[in-house]
Amino acid sequence: MTTQLQSEGKLTFRAGLKRVTRCMRDNHIKTTIRKKRHNRIKRHEEYVSDNLLNEQFDRQAKNEVWVTDTTEVVYGNQTVHKARLHVVLDLYRRYALSYNISATETTPAVIETFERAFKGEPNVHPMIHTDRGAAYCSRAFTSYLASKNCVHSMSHPGHPWENSPMERWWNDFKLIWLARHPQPKTLAELERLVQEGIEYFNTKRAYATRNGLTAEQFRNQAA
Repeated sequence: MTTQLQSEGKLTFRAGLKRVTRCMRDNHIKTTIRKKRHNRIKRHEEYVSDNLLNEQFDRQAKNEVWVTDTTEVVYGNQTVHKARLHVVLDLYRRYALSYNISATETTPAVIETFERAFKGEPNVHPMIHTDRGAAYCSRAFTSYLASKNCVHSMSHPGHPWENSPMERWWNDFKLIWLARHPQPKTLAELERLVQEGIEYFNTKRAYATRNGLTAEQFRNQAA
């Protein structure tokens, strides 16, 4: 206010900040202050676990450790729509156990992905390794893992290499599969493309490191 009065030449005498403030208070003049905006979606890590996996990625049996993560995928013709793709991966030969597509990364979407994995692999209690995304730190997800008698391991913030098998799988899935197919026009087309891609990596893509076997063939050897 003092600066503005001086700028407009309305002060014919010297007046300091305290004097102007006192005059404003005596005349019930209040300044308009823009309130600080707070992020309504405040990330709160309710439960955090240590990195129990400790980059021990080479497993000798299936269902010892499951890793998971989400990534952004897109679809649409003229308007591009974004969605989140969730995948649960068994570290034993990097076999994709389940997937789920949701509009955003939420705890219910994450739990649904694991429900599909446990439906295919019942009565197992693997260690679950995740990053520290809000959905994975939620009370609901922690309680869900406890109900399955699973130990929860977490990467440290800003340490993607602590979940490098999942990161590598995402990289291959996007470069080898998604990038070589036209962008889906609808959510149904995206769902179909993802399903076919996971089937390709599980049952059709052979790896030299697996003696020329697919992930499914190698996994079945452990049955």
